Parts: sequence; structure tokens; C-alpha cells
Amino acid sequence: MKNTPFEEVVAMFEPLIKSQIKRYHLTNHFDQYYQAGLLGLWKAYEAYNPEKGQFSSFAFIHVRGRILQELRNELKRQEIEVMHDPHESLTFQHLSHQDHIPYLEDETLNLYLMHLTENQQRWVVHRVFHMQSEAEIAKTFGVTLYAVKSWRKAAIKKLRTVLDAN
Repeated sequence: MKNTPFEEVVAMFEPLIKSQIKRYHLTNHFDQYYQAGLLGLWKAYEAYNPEKGQFSSFAFIHVRGRILQELRNELKRQEIEVMHDPHESLTFQHLSHQDHIPYLEDETLNLYLMHLTENQQRWVVHRVFHMQSEAEIAKTFGVTLYAVKSWRKAAIKKLRTVLDAN
């Protein structure tokens, strides 16, 4: 493989890189992961020993590994950004994916939600943003309707106190 210029190797293995990007659903950041795939291919090209097997298998392992490593690094960067975002508190970090709040409302709403318990926050998010009835909220979280009503009552009481203080 050393006799073949790297540009030709790229042309031969470009479908491999693209297939790995598609396989892991990374097409939103195609250029970033394509570059990672090229780096993996370059490492394979440089380290390949013909006595140890076929280049295609060796390249596959390196390309996939480098793309997955880039994905792990990106996830770590995102976690660090969330932890260091001054507008994002720990309040939203313990809410599940079911409790997602539209981003634009995050900052303002967080000032009020931080005074509520997790269940009270869930009531606010699901009732106000997702327009769910209390029965639907109860079903979503596997609790009784009475429990959800108590979340509502306590949340409203605390929010009134916070609003009056401001």
C-alpha cells in the first residue's frame, strides 16, 4: 500500500468514511467527522504492515475508531459547555429527556424553577410547555393524579412567594 499515493487511497476508501458517518447518524457535522475519518485512514496508511493482513480491514478499524473517538470528544466538549454555562444551573441537569424545555425560555424560567422540587418542576414543564393534563402527567411518571395535584399546589405556592419577593 505504500507504493500507492495517499490521494488514491482516499479515493478508494472515501465510501468507507461516508458509510461510517451515515451509520452513526453524524451527517449534521459531516465535515468534522469526514476529517476524523481521513485522519484514521492516514494513520492506517502510515502504520500498515502487509504481513499482518489486508489493508481494507486495517483501514476500517482505524477509520471507525477515529470517527468514534471524535464523537466521544464532541460529547465531552458539550458536557463541559453545559457545566460551565453561567445561564444553565444544575436544576435542568436532573430533568429527563421527557422534561425538555425550549431553549429560549431556559434562562428566565430557570430563575423560578430553581426554587422548586424536581416533581414541581416536572409539573410546570409538562403542564405549561407540553400542555399535558394532570392525568397525562400522572400517567407519564407513573404516579397518582392526587400526587400531581399536590405538585401543582406546592409549585404555585412557591412561585407566588418568589414572584412576590421580586
